Amino acid sequence: MNKSYFNPFYSQKNPKEMTPDEKKAFKKKQAEVRKETIKELVKYLSYRRGIMAIVVFLSILNALFSSGSTFILGIIADKLLGFNQLKIGGDFNLLFFIVGIGAIALVYILSKTIDVLISIIIVKMVTYAIKIMRGNAYKALMKMPISFFDSINAAEVMTIISSDADNVVFGLSDTIQRMLDAFFLVVISFGFMFYFSPYLALVVLLLIPLTFSFTSLIMKKSIPHLKKQQDRLTKMSSYIQEHLKIHHLIKSFNQIEKSNRDFKVKTHKFFKSTFKASLYSEIIYPYALASSYIIQFIVGFLGIIFFMNNISTGSGQPFSVGILTSFGIYIRVMSMQVTFFFQNFAHFQISLISTARILQITKLKPQIDESKLSELYEIKGNVEFKNVSFSYLNKEDNLQLKKASFKAKKGQTFAIVGPTGAGKTTIINLLSKFYLPLSGEIKIDGKLSSQINESSWRNQISIVLQDTFLFKTTIMENLRYANKKATDDEIIQAAKLSKADEFIMQLKNGYNEIILEGGSNLSHGERQLIAITRAIIANKSILILDEATSNIDTRTEKYIQKAMLNLMKGKTSFVIAHRLSTIINADKILVVNNGEIIESGTHKELLSKKGFYEKLYNSAFSED
Repeated sequence: MNKSYFNPFYSQKNPKEMTPDEKKAFKKKQAEVRKETIKELVKYLSYRRGIMAIVVFLSILNALFSSGSTFILGIIADKLLGFNQLKIGGDFNLLFFIVGIGAIALVYILSKTIDVLISIIIVKMVTYAIKIMRGNAYKALMKMPISFFDSINAAEVMTIISSDADNVVFGLSDTIQRMLDAFFLVVISFGFMFYFSPYLALVVLLLIPLTFSFTSLIMKKSIPHLKKQQDRLTKMSSYIQEHLKIHHLIKSFNQIEKSNRDFKVKTHKFFKSTFKASLYSEIIYPYALASSYIIQFIVGFLGIIFFMNNISTGSGQPFSVGILTSFGIYIRVMSMQVTFFFQNFAHFQISLISTARILQITKLKPQIDESKLSELYEIKGNVEFKNVSFSYLNKEDNLQLKKASFKAKKGQTFAIVGPTGAGKTTIINLLSKFYLPLSGEIKIDGKLSSQINESSWRNQISIVLQDTFLFKTTIMENLRYANKKATDDEIIQAAKLSKADEFIMQLKNGYNEIILEGGSNLSHGERQLIAITRAIIANKSILILDEATSNIDTRTEKYIQKAMLNLMKGKTSFVIAHRLSTIINADKILVVNNGEIIESGTHKELLSKKGFYEKLYNSAFSED
């Protein structure tokens, strides 16, 4: 699967190598994806009707209070202190001064209270939205066929659902509020400035875009590095997850040095993109501060010129200390808020990439709509393969199974034998409906696998594999996984039947013993017994069993053989056989080689043919 599958903003071709038309088309595609992502994100954020409107309303109110304190300060400078029209003098009115300062304090407290309230609402809104989005992504993944997981990087998917989702929570919780605050503060501050002096407000309106075009340019430069930072962080996290999972393999092949070198390359790339993104961000603040001082100086200078030449403010009132003071503060606020807006907009773009990646997973749909397929209820257990061919690559010229045919009646045991890579596991995978055949038919009781939904089909089959996955919980809960409705007594009876009860009762906590990750506190044989017990609890009509090839102590081996016999009673069983006893006792043996069933029959029948089975038997099978 290509790299762009989970990142719709990604291009297989380097933008530097694109033609002008290709660049134009790519930018258009990115704009469409961005628009669609924002649209979907708003739907998730609006989980409760009107919540976005409340946030916007509170942001406007917050901006009004924040800007209002500066407005009041201007009035204090003019009216209360008597500094009107740039002339020092007048009586100092203590009462008005106290009232004015109190009003500023009240407005400030109200502003900060609303600020906290907005933060709480936005954090809850974003967290809940990502919770739903993450849940939808997981549901979508669970509906996908096994073949889909063969074609993707599982570590990358894990990173998207965990790290990317967290990035969106932390990113949007901060950026949404800051961008709304910045936008409304700039608009309302300019409104107050226009009220004081339309002339000076127009001067500021001309200077702000000219001055902050540089800020916009810097942020545009930083966005690609922020995107690279995000992408490289995902790759680095995926690499860590993947290599921790196969740590034993890395050690066994003595590849630790190579693994360290590869990781060093990834961390260096991540460092480069992080450094450049941070560098651009840090440049903005001193520039924004200097710009605000320049604009303040220009406006102050013009204010004095206007006053000295008796030029009106444009609002019908003369220039004053209060007007110039308010203008100075508003310019500082606007300068910093424009900077904050651009900076947070850049981070918002990165959050959009993470959001788009999660949304890509939520939109996953299997090629076949399982809801439209039929159910398979209680069955006898008759199984038929008819001219079944299959390719993992979905290619006719690269088949792993070729025109396989056989019929199994209820209660029969089929042993499947053959060299490594012959196609034994492929037969099991197809019977389990992990994959659909490229051609041919697979039936249970005459019902085609292609016409029955996966859940219903697999509900008729118990599977016991060599490598048993165990959850990090109690043995009792691990066994109950086979049938959620099973009582403790039913589980214990099944464990006694499989002989697993004997080793379980020797454990300190018995059935309440916690199994460690990967079942590391149990032997391979004990894990096999738990797997067999699960199959007994499930009690399905068809059984698929992959016999263990690992060395198991003699006592556990005997338990496993007895457990298998108890498990297979009355069931249609398919066993990838490694034990001679299983092969000899099978009702029929399927001999597989190079993806074909080349021989079939009982043990005696096949030996009498003196064909491939006899050679395989003489070279590979022996009693333990």
